[in-house]
Amino acid sequence: MAILKGGLDFIGPVGNMSSYKRRDMEGTIVRMKGGASKKKIKTSPAFVRTRENNSEFTGSARAGSKIRWALIYVRHLADYNFTYTLNELCSIIQKEDKTSIRGQRAILLSQHGDMLEGFSLNKKNTFDNVVRHPLKCTVDRETGSAVVQVPKLLPDINIFLPWKAPLFRFVISLQAIGDTEYNYPKLSFKDSDCTPALYSEWHPSSEACEGERFEIKLDKGKPEDLMTMIVSVGIEMGMPLSNTVVNVVKYAGCAKILTVG
Repeated sequence: MAILKGGLDFIGPVGNMSSYKRRDMEGTIVRMKGGASKKKIKTSPAFVRTRENNSEFTGSARAGSKIRWALIYVRHLADYNFTYTLNELCSIIQKEDKTSIRGQRAILLSQHGDMLEGFSLNKKNTFDNVVRHPLKCTVDRETGSAVVQVPKLLPDINIFLPWKAPLFRFVISLQAIGDTEYNYPKLSFKDSDCTPALYSEWHPSSEACEGERFEIKLDKGKPEDLMTMIVSVGIEMGMPLSNTVVNVVKYAGCAKILTVG
């Protein structure tokens, strides 16, 4: 992989090269085309390990898609393309499957979901750097619910908002997803299957914010045994348009996976 910076710059295929841009990287990324044919990779004994790797890459990517779906109400707060990092984490979880053969290992969030806790959707301003006081969270699988306790927040004491917007609010989301077993089925969830998020009131960015308690329940109630409940939390910044209407500021805010259960 090469990166163009200044001078000659292009996007798209040219000869045996192709180029593209990424929001989280400067310059233009250039890749060379070529390699073994698809037929050879699928059939040649020399590519057995490649086929195993490709199979498991598909599995981790589809598990990542499930988790990304579970972050539907906070993923707009990401400041980089976290899909690759999320898939990489799923690949690590996949390696914890010690019973399946290579190329068929599952992503068992029901057993290793704790490895998702604290996953950040930000690089520059992470949630933990903005809110410097742990949020308490309890998950009740019997009722399919979660309780999130936000402490009293004092500007420049335990909350540091780097964005120039007069208002902020919390977003709390709870979703449930299943393990990803071989043959790694595609994501079957729809946005309409989501449990709606909870939103706090808008708070002035320069003033103290009293503690708040949020209780959220899955629309479908108690999850199945192999389903994993994912609690995510985010901060949105707001700009008032009138006394009653607040516009969410783009490219401002932060979010993370708070806990799983």
